[in-house]
Amino acid sequence: MSKRRFHISAGAVLAAALLFFFTDTAALWAVALPVAAHELGHVIALRLLGLRIRGFRAELKGLCIDYCGFCGTAGHLFAAAAGPAAGLLYAFAASYWAKLFQNDTAALSAGISLLLSLFNLLPVLPLDGGRIFSRIACMSLGYGRGERLSRNLGLALSTALLAGGLLLMWQGMGAGLALAAIWLLLAQPEEVGIVKRKEIL
Repeated sequence: MSKRRFHISAGAVLAAALLFFFTDTAALWAVALPVAAHELGHVIALRLLGLRIRGFRAELKGLCIDYCGFCGTAGHLFAAAAGPAAGLLYAFAASYWAKLFQNDTAALSAGISLLLSLFNLLPVLPLDGGRIFSRIACMSLGYGRGERLSRNLGLALSTALLAGGLLLMWQGMGAGLALAAIWLLLAQPEEVGIVKRKEIL
């Protein structure tokens, strides 16, 4: 793929380096396969809808797919939902594989895929669930009111997740939720612009 079609930001390189440094090969595969399944779901949906994929961008907020074309609201909702749906299918398949062959890496990968898919369905931008909610809100309430509702809901849920994550940290249950909430807060768009922007995670 040409340089114009795929761009990697410095933040994504740093995140990948930290992940490679702090995890072993099995854990990397356990994370990489669900991510690949998720993005493949988006790609397949976009191609089925006849949309043209312009390129991929690996950023600190995730892997973004830039696309162009017209398919209507239902098509865009389908494309956004296809990623989490593919992740859930992968979680089921990996879980079955883990049980059949007693494979711990597959079991870990299934759990990661399930968590990532459910997390991605939260109605918070820039997650897929947020894109779905924002488009429906803009259709139902009008662009301005729908945009404000999406932004306010995203900030409220991200803050609530951070509070819950800090509580779990205080109870010695790890920093995963708190870090995810901080990432969501940092990734909040200044303007929702879901109707105009043509990208999905």
